[in-house]
Parts: sequence; structure tokens; C-alpha cells
Amino acid sequence: MKNKNIKIAVVSSKGGVGKSTVSMQLIAPFLYELNNKQPVYFYEFDDENNDCLSYGDSKLTNRKIVEVSSPILHEDITEMFSRDEIACFDIGGNITTTVVLNAFNESGMIHFVDLVVIPLLDGEQDGINAVVIYSILKDMRPDLKFIFVLNRAKNHRYIEYQFDNFFGDVRGIFENNNSVMNCVIDNDHNYLVMLDDDIIKYSRRFGLTIYEIAHQNKDFISLLKLNMANLNQEQEVKLNSFKNYIKKTSDTYYENVLKLGFSKLKSILEQ
Repeated sequence: MKNKNIKIAVVSSKGGVGKSTVSMQLIAPFLYELNNKQPVYFYEFDDENNDCLSYGDSKLTNRKIVEVSSPILHEDITEMFSRDEIACFDIGGNITTTVVLNAFNESGMIHFVDLVVIPLLDGEQDGINAVVIYSILKDMRPDLKFIFVLNRAKNHRYIEYQFDNFFGDVRGIFENNNSVMNCVIDNDHNYLVMLDDDIIKYSRRFGLTIYEIAHQNKDFISLLKLNMANLNQEQEVKLNSFKNYIKKTSDTYYENVLKLGFSKLKSILEQ
């Protein structure tokens, strides 16, 4: 990667596709590792929902909520790109998407985005919106790099069946004219999979990312043994048993999902 100050934008005009989940659970830890495990900057563009606040105890990022309605938004964005920092830009949906992308384009900063991440679910409208955002950004900057994140996937094995809005109908029953893969150029056929798992929900309740929980050095089994030896510690047993479950599940998710995602992101940035 030529530019050490990597800038990644996570974008979708459709609400509820998991932009903030992808931003904090995947992109933030990826950039954190690129930055020699030092905090990176995280800018959330959304005047209505500030999802990054759910990760209040996370040490991976320096988080800032950007005022989308600011009359000098294009100047604010220019200042962000002028700083000597690695950053993730989490761009809200609906009208916010249009306002922020126009500001990126008007300021010229779209030409300094290293990668655009477009999350989508398996619904028909998700695929349509993904193509619309891709086309808008491609018009702004033809050489921009993209990756699509197939979010809340059920499993890797049947991913093409679940996300027929992305791959097209592998059964050959329906036409594939509107599938994402049919509407983007071959060089942009990049995607990675984010499996759905309860650990995503529970990690947010702890105010942390899955990556951080997986990298905690805690021995809950020893605590459980101490608790079990004392019959009056039923609540402590439940608590430490649940924490052990969270730790083990985070370890598995990191190994089977996040590390694969990191590898894919790195390979695209190095192209």
C-alpha cells in the first residue's frame, strides 16, 4: 500500500444494512492492525443515528460525529483528509448519503479515498441500492476501488443461494439482469462475507468490538472453578459462564470471519 494514511468509506443509501456494524466490527480493527495497533480515526456522518456510541469502551478508534447539515461540510471533509491519519468514514443512509457524497465530490476528496465498502443484505432492494451507489461513485471517480460486504450471511457454503441479489439466481429460474455482479465491471467483483451471529449484538452491549474481546487475555474457566467450589456463588457462575461463551464465540468469529475479511481488504488495497 503506497499511502500509509489509508482512507476507507463505508457507504449505502439504504438504512438498516449494517453500515456501522461493518465499520466498527470489520473496518476499524483492520485499520487498527494496519496502524501498528494504534487507534485510528472514525468519522460518523449521520445526524439521526450515532451508532458508534454503542462501542463506548472500544480503544480501537478516536470517534467523531460529523455534522452533516454543516454549511461548510466540504471544508470539514477536506480538513479530515489533510490530516496525517488513517481513517474510516461511516456514511449514513437516505438523504445523508447524497449530501455527504456530493461534499466528497465537490471538495475533490473523493480522489483520495482508497477504498469504498458497500454493505448489503439479501433483499432485492439492497442489491438495487448497492448498484445505484456504485454507479454514482464510479461516475465521480472511475478508478475508485470497491468491495461489497454481504452482511448477516447465514453461512459460507450457501452464500450464492442467499444472496441471489448479488450473484444472480444460481438455480437458473430468474433473470439476472439486475444482480449486482451483472451491473458492475469485472474488476469490481470484489466481495467478502460477514456472518450473522449473536456475538455481534453482545459485543456491542459490552461496548467493545468482537476483535477486542477475542484479543483479551482472560481465563474464565479458572474463575468458574472457583465459583463452582462455592455453592453460594450462583450468580457469579452464570456471569463467568456467559463471559466464557462470549470469549470463545469471539475467538471463533475472529478466526473464521474477520481474519478472512482483513486478508481480502489488504489484497484489494495492494492492487
